[in-house]
Amino acid sequence: MVSISVNHLLVLLLVVPAAIGASDGDKGKMFGAGNGNLRRTSSIAWTKRPSSCFCSIALKNSMNQVRRRTGIAGDPVLSATKNSNAPEATSQSFYERLHSPKHVLAPMVAQSDLPFRLMCEELYNVDMSYTQMIHAYNFVEKNGETFRTNHLDVYGQSIVRGIILGQEDRNPLLVAPSQINALKGLSNEDIDQSRRRILAAIAARKGTDTVSKSTIEVRPTVVQIAGHDPDVAVEAAMMILERSGSMAGNNGDISPVTAIDLNLGCPQSIARKGRYGSFLHDDSPDVTYSVLSKLRSKLPQEIGVTAKIRLPPTQAQADAGKLGNLSTIQRPQTIDERMRCLIDCGVDLITVHGRTRFENKVAVGAANWDAIRQCVDSARVYSGNDQYPVISNGGIEFGDDVKQCLDKTNASGVMSSESLLEIPGLFGSSETTDSKSAKDLLERQLGYASMYLDFATVIPPLPGSLGIKGGSFNVIRSHLFKILHRYLEENPDLRSWLGNQELNTIRQAKDLLIDLRSRYDNLDEEQLRLKTSWDIDCSWYRRHRQRNSDEQNEPAPSLSIEERKQLAKLRIQKMKEERMKKSMSTI
Repeated sequence: MVSISVNHLLVLLLVVPAAIGASDGDKGKMFGAGNGNLRRTSSIAWTKRPSSCFCSIALKNSMNQVRRRTGIAGDPVLSATKNSNAPEATSQSFYERLHSPKHVLAPMVAQSDLPFRLMCEELYNVDMSYTQMIHAYNFVEKNGETFRTNHLDVYGQSIVRGIILGQEDRNPLLVAPSQINALKGLSNEDIDQSRRRILAAIAARKGTDTVSKSTIEVRPTVVQIAGHDPDVAVEAAMMILERSGSMAGNNGDISPVTAIDLNLGCPQSIARKGRYGSFLHDDSPDVTYSVLSKLRSKLPQEIGVTAKIRLPPTQAQADAGKLGNLSTIQRPQTIDERMRCLIDCGVDLITVHGRTRFENKVAVGAANWDAIRQCVDSARVYSGNDQYPVISNGGIEFGDDVKQCLDKTNASGVMSSESLLEIPGLFGSSETTDSKSAKDLLERQLGYASMYLDFATVIPPLPGSLGIKGGSFNVIRSHLFKILHRYLEENPDLRSWLGNQELNTIRQAKDLLIDLRSRYDNLDEEQLRLKTSWDIDCSWYRRHRQRNSDEQNEPAPSLSIEERKQLAKLRIQKMKEERMKKSMSTI
């Protein structure tokens, strides 16, 4: 409940509406010199906001919120910003309509493909998935049909369910030549066997003997777009909804596309050049919020508008000149300012990556869960909704990290990207670094690779940005490199063969898996633990990262073979003792 004084009412009803309709010169006279805009504080007082936050739309939205909460009649100028065609909001929130997803698959270029999403959703506890980023400008281009066909892989639930069950023709989904090329060498029986293995895995997870359409759950899908032009973003979003069948009724099913996400987190240099991602948000927040506001005002009310962001840069980074000469801001936003501006735009869900754009690749550091907690608290206080959905992203390596992250950040859910690419079953386990034997670890990774190849056999991935000729298999190839990273590193001949363009079919990839497995078949647990693949730092996730423990900077001691054997024996003995204790405690 917001309390407001008579003096504040006078300011709200008289001064602010006049300011919104005034020219820039008049605003300067009314509020004093400078470029400051207005900002709402927790006491509903109005203070100057630096130009680092978009205000002309955000201010109108926040004023409408104040009027709705206090019962003040809306000003005609302010009320005109609402979408008059949007249906009335239901009592159930956007997040609740999606069944409050806690485990989220991140948007990843050429890696958030449909077969990978389906595998993670059906078998490994992913509650909601994002597609790979789609560049809005390329999607709406007049001659962009090839781009549209090669990137958007969202279809109606009944179609996807039917294809997995073998009851629907999958040919309408084979729209790119590289998909057909990836299937070369596979017989109809091979494809049917892949389907049967998928259905058996789903049945085992569900604890049932048979799988029907009602058993297969196609989870909510969010399509991420990138762009800086509000009109282009809206046009792309509407085309995505239309092409995916998300504008029509879905017979009670969740819409194929449940939300449109704006990419405000990409830290790659290509994002600077294209004016999207974290560069757009850091350097041109006013443009960012104009895009989000227009998306929310133009899209159907039942379709969510979400934003995936990074932490704002620090003042020290700005003072050091790291923002570059393209920045339009005088100082970086604070976390509170960033969250308030997003909410003022009507964003339905925010995902926060707990790093700034400067923490990337070899410069990556630990995710700042404390800062994410601040984002969560700020969003919920400012929105007046103590359940406002904020998803935490970053710092998830093992299954037990998920609970720790939720406890530390108080976020609604957790999003994973790189770790999920290596461990698709991340959300279905509570594993720590030492919770698996070397043999179990090997079987787990080979199992992930084999199951992904089965899903890709039934529905080959679209090529995305990885080439028209071999793009579909290049997506598959990239997944295999990540899932099998630790084992390919100690088998350089197989690693080179997987990277060879002459290996370009699923059949060849399955043969490579057979070869890889054969190299470990005759090794016992002790021998496997002497392999470099058993080292925790050999994972894909840690390729750019150091140990998170205090001893991360200590040089590793040089051990003889006998010493390594003895160490392996001690670790095996310790693991046996722990298992014994666990079994005794359950008696």
